[in-house]
Amino acid sequence: MTWDDLLDRLSAPARRALEAADIRDFPTLSARSEAELLALHGLGPKSLGPIRQALEEAAGADGPDTAVTGTKSAAPAMITGRDPGAAAVDAFIAGYPPAVRRLLEEMRALIRENAPGAAEKIAYGIPTFTLNGNLVHFSGYERHIGFYPGAEGIAAFEPELAGYKRAKGSVQFPIDRPLPRDLIARIVRFRVERNRGKK
Repeated sequence: MTWDDLLDRLSAPARRALEAADIRDFPTLSARSEAELLALHGLGPKSLGPIRQALEEAAGADGPDTAVTGTKSAAPAMITGRDPGAAAVDAFIAGYPPAVRRLLEEMRALIRENAPGAAEKIAYGIPTFTLNGNLVHFSGYERHIGFYPGAEGIAAFEPELAGYKRAKGSVQFPIDRPLPRDLIARIVRFRVERNRGKK
């Protein structure tokens, strides 16, 4: 979804609200929390659906790395001495309800375990692991956990992902079911192997 496609799906008041807040592209949009967006005059809850979808598609795309790390999450990192990327992911996950937070933490731990040496950061507005470039992304939503191993990662495991809603570079794991741990682990290892083979 392009930026113009997103604007076409939003109401006129929502479009004016984004423009008034100087939000004119995906990196700027992804730097704002949903609470901050809802605080904009003219942008209501109905606008969040298209916005979430647009950011999901941006995260699932095999595009350039446009990392956005907000100063809010970077500040605690400076105080604690922790890696800023990991601290930003901590802050991201902490903003979710307990049930979703537990699944996000489980997803994060699975990725860490199967991608030793990978770094963490916020890119496209969501948690991202990098290893010789972007490796995988993940995020939480009202009804699912989004996992973004890129088009190659989805295509390689297409038969095993048949029971899940998916797009070219992403898959949705419902929050009312356990995460398919073995499958996620194998997808992550596949992506690690591919990224380590890059020049």
